[in-house]
Amino acid sequence: MLLYLQCAPKNLDGLAGNDETRMQIRRWVLDWLRNKKHRPLLIHGPVGTGKTTVAYALKNEYDLELIQMSASDLRDKGSIERVFSNAIASGSLSGKQKILLIDDVDAFQKADSGGIAAISKLLRTNSCPIILTAVDIWDKKLAGIRNECELAPFKRVTKTSIAKVLVRINESESLDAPEELIARIAESSNGDVRSAINDLQSRLLGGRDREKDIFENVRAIFKATAYAEAKKVTYGGIDYGLLKLWIDENIPAEYETELDIARAYYYLSRADLFEGRIRNSYWTYLKYSFDMISAGVALSKEKPYRKFTKYQFPKYLKEMGATVARRAMLKEIGKKIGAKVHANRKDALSYLNLIRHWSEIDQDRVVDLYGFEEEELAFILETTVESIKKTGKAKEKKKAEIEEDEEEGKEDKKAESKENKSSDEKKKAEDKDELKPVPSIQKEKSEKEKVPESKDKPKETKEKKKGSGTLMEFI
Repeated sequence: MLLYLQCAPKNLDGLAGNDETRMQIRRWVLDWLRNKKHRPLLIHGPVGTGKTTVAYALKNEYDLELIQMSASDLRDKGSIERVFSNAIASGSLSGKQKILLIDDVDAFQKADSGGIAAISKLLRTNSCPIILTAVDIWDKKLAGIRNECELAPFKRVTKTSIAKVLVRINESESLDAPEELIARIAESSNGDVRSAINDLQSRLLGGRDREKDIFENVRAIFKATAYAEAKKVTYGGIDYGLLKLWIDENIPAEYETELDIARAYYYLSRADLFEGRIRNSYWTYLKYSFDMISAGVALSKEKPYRKFTKYQFPKYLKEMGATVARRAMLKEIGKKIGAKVHANRKDALSYLNLIRHWSEIDQDRVVDLYGFEEEELAFILETTVESIKKTGKAKEKKKAEIEEDEEEGKEDKKAESKENKSSDEKKKAEDKDELKPVPSIQKEKSEKEKVPESKDKPKETKEKKKGSGTLMEFI
């Protein structure tokens, strides 16, 4: 059994990340259980973040009856009205509260005849809690469904939260995974919890066995000399797509003559042809595809090759594995840039060189504007996360030093101003003292002024007396 299914959380609190959205979902379901109706809940976000898991967690935590369907079950108006209406209208055999899960509603194609319109109409009259999930809800074709639902956004889970989930699984399942491996898986998960758990399982539990099985299956087909012998490889649980890639990669290594190689590739191409018809719902062709991959390739040789062949891992898988993280990173960066420049994510990537140049000039402003994470900024600048962190710390240190210098400058200015003020006051006092008359000089001056005054006064009196006598005499 897949580890992510075996260790799936039994309640909402067991999910990693998206705390606010989980609280919103809990309030939503509790209101329904209290007979307070709400609009359907549309949970949207990247793959592997726990959107579908929410419905199962609610089922276990609140003992609900879960009815699940996907977009592939609801292809046209007739099938939707039949399946959807019956699920809503029919009573629960267990007497439990029903909850409906419609998974991957964004998987509807434009050719679906009236499917989205029919679902939108039925969502308006829902009589039980309905959860819908989607990766991209902003697709134009989902406008009708989006308008009838409450939106519950799920974001990528942080590396720290993913590491905690892996540690918990490691302990509960006694996997003995080293801390370095857990940290490495969490670092490369790109916020996808499910892929991180699958990665842990493949590296610890099934990695060697699966590699051994695929080698044995490829060898069995190439060495088989009879139809039944080759066909046995396709029995049981086997990844046919993976097997086909291994055979495609190793036909030139196993077969030596041009005719053998040409015939083997002919049957492999016929398998592709039948698979194409299967995609158009002709499932009866599946057995023919298996025959081409196994017996067709095995019987292409003129005679058996009695040699040891070192089978190579498919280059296609290597290339895809090497670029998956890069493609996921470009997708997220494109979305963030596109939201600001009003373009789709692919066209928005044409601004990447400009933003890289701008980031070198003003990194903080770019981060604030576009909301880039450290990993995304490091990808844009073609550097490491550690370098981004060091740059951030250096800027903080420089900013702190500048602020400290400014504070010291202010203190120096205050001290200088105080000193200047004291000096000015002292100078004013000195100037005032210089202008003040010396006491001895002032005394001499006053004495000199007094002497003539004493001499003149008797003379003036005498003249006045003389004048007055003459006047009397005349009278």
